[in-house]
Amino acid sequence: MNITYSTLWPSALIMAILLTILTLPVFKGLYDSDDTRNRVHTIDGLRGFLAFGVVFSHGQCFYNITAIGQCTSNSAFYSLLGTIAVRLFFMITAYLFWSQLLYRQGQMQWQSFYIKRFFRIAPVYWFMCLCVFLIVMIETQWTLRVSFFEFCKQIGAWLALGILSLPDINTRLYTGMLVVMVTWTLRYEWLFYVLLPCISFFAVHKKRALWFISAGLWGVFIGSWFVDPHSITSQFFSVLFMFLVGMLCATLQYYQMINLKWHNWVKSVLIITAIMIICAGDLYDKMYILNSILGFIFYLIISGCSLFGVLTLKSSQKMGEVSYGIYLLQGIIFNIVYSQQVVKQYVIQGPWHFWYVMMGICVGLLLLAIIVHVILEKPAIRIGQYLSLKIKNY
Repeated sequence: MNITYSTLWPSALIMAILLTILTLPVFKGLYDSDDTRNRVHTIDGLRGFLAFGVVFSHGQCFYNITAIGQCTSNSAFYSLLGTIAVRLFFMITAYLFWSQLLYRQGQMQWQSFYIKRFFRIAPVYWFMCLCVFLIVMIETQWTLRVSFFEFCKQIGAWLALGILSLPDINTRLYTGMLVVMVTWTLRYEWLFYVLLPCISFFAVHKKRALWFISAGLWGVFIGSWFVDPHSITSQFFSVLFMFLVGMLCATLQYYQMINLKWHNWVKSVLIITAIMIICAGDLYDKMYILNSILGFIFYLIISGCSLFGVLTLKSSQKMGEVSYGIYLLQGIIFNIVYSQQVVKQYVIQGPWHFWYVMMGICVGLLLLAIIVHVILEKPAIRIGQYLSLKIKNY
C-alpha cells in the first residue's frame, strides 16, 4: 500500500483507533452525557478532533526536525490542519461565552466567571509547567546556571498561564519547544475573557449585538490591509476575526435568524465539500476567505451537524472532554519520545515507521490527558464551581 509521511489516511486510522480505545468500559464515566448545562454536543465531539489536528500538524514538524533539522511540514494539508483547528478553537470560545451573555442579556456574575475560568485553565497548565521544569533540571543536571533572581523570573513567566512570553529556563535553549509553543493561544483566550465585561453592553438585544459585530468585522478587514501579513498584528487581527465570527454565529442562532432545518446528511456533505474547497484552494495565506468558510462550517456544526454521527459518538464526546490536556501536553510527549536516539533512527527509515511512532504518541497522549483529567482537571473544575456558587450566594 502506497504511503508517505504526509499521507492522509494513517491519521484517520489513528483517530479510529483512539475512538475505539475510548469505548472500553474503564472510560465509561469520562463524559457525563446527562449534564446538559451549556452543552452543545456536536462541539463537545469536535474538540478532540481539533486537538489531535494540532498534534498531527506538529508530528510533521518533529519528523522534519529529526530528518533535516528544520521545523517545517512537507504537507500543505497537515500545515493547514493545525491552523484550522486553532482557529475553530477560538471560534468555539467566542460562541460559548457570547451565547451566555446573550441569554443573560449582558448580565454576568463576573467574579464567579473568572473563578471558574481560573480553575478550568490553571491546574493542567501548571502540571504542564511542572513537566517542563523537571525536564529542564534533568537536562541541566540540577545545577543553577543563572542567578537565583533570574531563575525565579523565568519560572514566574512560565507560571503566568500563557499571558507572558515563555523564556528559556536555566540556559536550556528553546525551552518553549518543550510545549511546542502552544501556550500563545491562551494569551488571546485571556484577552477575550478580560474584554467580555466591556462588550457585554452589546449583548442586551439583537440590533446592538449585530451592529457591534458587523463594525468589528469591517474594522478588522480594513485594518488588515495596512499591516504586514506575517506580523504579530496580523495574527491579532486573525484571532479577533475568529472571535467575532464565533460571536456572530451565536447571535444568529440565539435570535433564530438562520434556521438550518436540513437533514444531518445534507449538512455533513456541505461540510465535507467546504473542507475539500479549503484543501484544493491553497487558502493558507488567504485569511478572510479561509475564516469565512470555517465560519460556515462552524454554523452547520452548532446547528446540529454531527458529520454522519461521528461528532455525537460517545467516544468523540469523551475525547472532547480531555481535549485541553491533549492540546497542552502534546509537546511533553513529543519531546520525550523524540529525545530517544533509537526513535530518531527508527522514524527516518520510512513512512510506516513514522506513522507507527505517531500512533504510539497519540495513544500515550490520550492516556496521559485522561489521567490528568481524572486526577487534576475534573476535581479542580468542581472546586471552581463550588467557589463560584459560594460567591453567588454570598
